[in-house]
Amino acid sequence: MKPQEFFSLLGPAAAAEQIEHGVLASITLAQAALESGYGAYAEGNNLFGIKAKGSANSANQTTREYINGEWRQIVDRFRVYGSWAESIRDHSEFLLKNPTYTRAGVFTRSRALDYKGTARALQSAGYATDPGYANKLISIIEKYKLQEWDLQAAEEGGWIPMRLQHEWQWKQLGDALQGLLDQGVITDPSWPKKAYGKQLTLTELTWLNAVILARQSGVKV
Repeated sequence: MKPQEFFSLLGPAAAAEQIEHGVLASITLAQAALESGYGAYAEGNNLFGIKAKGSANSANQTTREYINGEWRQIVDRFRVYGSWAESIRDHSEFLLKNPTYTRAGVFTRSRALDYKGTARALQSAGYATDPGYANKLISIIEKYKLQEWDLQAAEEGGWIPMRLQHEWQWKQLGDALQGLLDQGVITDPSWPKKAYGKQLTLTELTWLNAVILARQSGVKV
C-alpha cells in the first residue's frame, strides 16, 4: 500500500480519535506508518507496536529494539486486534490510561496542535527505544502534510475557529448574525462579534444553526 493510500484510509479514524480522546491525528497516523511500515508489517492488526501483558489477545512477534547503544532483535508478546480501527482506538486508550504520557505533555501539546512537541513528549515518556523516534515521526508528518488532519479535526471538534478562505466571508457571516440579532431571532450579541472577530467555531455555528432553524419554525428554544 502506498503511503498516501494508507493515510487516506486511516485519516478519518485518526481525526475522530483526536476529537474524542485528544490524540493528534497526525501523530496517530505517523506512529501507525512508522511502527507498521505503512501497514505492511501490522501483524495481528497491531499498527502501533503495543506490547501485551499476559497471553490473552496477544501473540509472539519478532521486533528490533535499541538497547545499550545498539539495535537488537528480540521476541516479545504484542496485542492482537480484530481490525485496524480497533488498533487505532486502543492506541488512544493506551496513551490515556498511562499517566506517564500525560505527565510528559502528550495531551497538552496535542491540544496546542503542536505535533513536534507531542512527538518529543512521546519519546521522553519512553514510547519507543529508538533515540530518533520523535524526529522520524516529525519527518513523516511534514513529508505527507499530516498536520492538515489535525486542523480538520480541530475545526470539526471546536478546538479552533473555522477556517474561511476570504475576509468577506467572515464579514458576511457577521452581518447575517447581526441581522438575526436585530430581528430578535437570536438574543446574544456575542455571536456576531465572534464572527467579525473570526473566532466562531464550526461546533458553535452548527449549534447556532439548529437554534435559529427551530425558532424560525416556531419552536421555543
